Amino acid sequence: MQDKRKIKEIYNCISISSNEELYPLQKWYNQLIEKTIAEITVEDVLRMIRQKEFTNLAVSKAINFLKEDVFVGELYEGELLEKVSEMDSSFLISYADDLKNIIKNALVKSETRDWIYAGEEEEFKDMIDTLSKKIM
Repeated sequence: MQDKRKIKEIYNCISISSNEELYPLQKWYNQLIEKTIAEITVEDVLRMIRQKEFTNLAVSKAINFLKEDVFVGELYEGELLEKVSEMDSSFLISYADDLKNIIKNALVKSETRDWIYAGEEEEFKDMIDTLSKKIM
């Protein structure tokens, strides 16, 4: 059964308010905490990782998205996997089993993928290698 509570209820946080116009990140944060976990998008997860907000939730959602599509991203294919691979290894180690399965799947899918430009497959495999080393 999915949790129907909003993020602000789960994490006991409040919206950012100001007498001035809110910055885009503040607006995004306010929108994010009004969502349920099921409503979080790939774009939200990428921003959560970049902004270091709700990182456990972000990685958990990232794993779910990556299980569906290892090449998922907002601006380019493979962006989510790349952002996860850039995270600190001491943090990622607790997700090692799921990430190992994602890596295995990514390597299989990369073999049959139609790559857009020369060197793209090598860049992808380098990213996978980086992630593998972090969780070993």
